[in-house]
Amino acid sequence: MNLRSPETSFLGSHINKIDQKGRVAAPADFRRALDGDPIRGFYAYRSLRGPFLECGGGDLIMQFKRMTVELDPYGEDCDALEAHIFGDMRPLAFDTEGRVVIPEAFKAHAQLKERVLFQGRGETFHILAADGAEERLAATRERASEALRRLRAPKGGSAP
Repeated sequence: MNLRSPETSFLGSHINKIDQKGRVAAPADFRRALDGDPIRGFYAYRSLRGPFLECGGGDLIMQFKRMTVELDPYGEDCDALEAHIFGDMRPLAFDTEGRVVIPEAFKAHAQLKERVLFQGRGETFHILAADGAEERLAATRERASEALRRLRAPKGGSAP
């Protein structure tokens, strides 16, 4: 897996409003991270993990292609992943002001209303409802801390 460089990683959290025409501005640093992608925008699909959109550049598609090629091409797992991921994924192109229009079905899935949160995830980013974002982040803080401790623990030992 090719990792994005620090300069092209999706970092930070940004809250933006959806305008009356259904457009939302993507964060400027996310747009810069996507500069090399041919669609001049990003790809998004309805997450299988919760009420949010999972988004990224062309490398997101390549990541899923690498995953599905490991599966039996005639198996149910491959069929389900291809149908959901590739069948649901949409390219969202930036307009001249860096805004995208999020499809209605995507807005409904992510429960997006007036304000959306663009949350960087390094290789990808999520778009989710801005309401309650701080509470959701706080709820995962302890689990993230534990995961980091496990990752840093020496093999066969415990973390300092």
